[in-house]
Amino acid sequence: MFKYISVTILFLFVLTACQTDIENKKLDQTSSTNNVSAEAEEPMSESKEQKIVSLEDKLFPPKFSITHFEMTYLKDKNQLLFNMNYEFDSEIYDILTDGNQDIHFILEYPESIIDILNQSHSDVLIAEKPSDYNTKYQVTFIEEIELTEAELAKIEDNISGFNLLIADSEKDIIAQFIDLYGYNQYDAEKSNNTYLD
Repeated sequence: MFKYISVTILFLFVLTACQTDIENKKLDQTSSTNNVSAEAEEPMSESKEQKIVSLEDKLFPPKFSITHFEMTYLKDKNQLLFNMNYEFDSEIYDILTDGNQDIHFILEYPESIIDILNQSHSDVLIAEKPSDYNTKYQVTFIEEIELTEAELAKIEDNISGFNLLIADSEKDIIAQFIDLYGYNQYDAEKSNNTYLD
């Protein structure tokens, strides 16, 4: 009988030891899974922490300026081009390069030529990402359209009616410039053009 009791105790001891090993392995697996999950989430939480710096109330002369605006029509390609040069200061440069921010441009057409272009504004164009401490850039709005001499003349007559909307990374409008052509003679002291918030 003593023999059966000792075998039973030995059997229970081995069974308990095995069960403890199984529970420890489960705990180790759960722990390692949690560690992997935590490690996987860390970069995401870091990227979430990379705050997008707002450009709101920052895009106005002289911090951000339109330096030239012109229209060209390529008759052989039926392309109407609007070239706009712009520049910005070092604060805007830092926001665009390090602040996770982009800017988008939308060219607003004068009401008097909407019937010619069949729309009230251009497509949205994303600004070139600044690099090498360059703060002067150009963007070209292109409309594929066949124009008569009279239509072209009407657009040229209304060149001072083109405005610019600027949107941020979330596509929220954060600035508006009125009369882009007027910026060709831009002088911060004597400007006839208008910037609106």
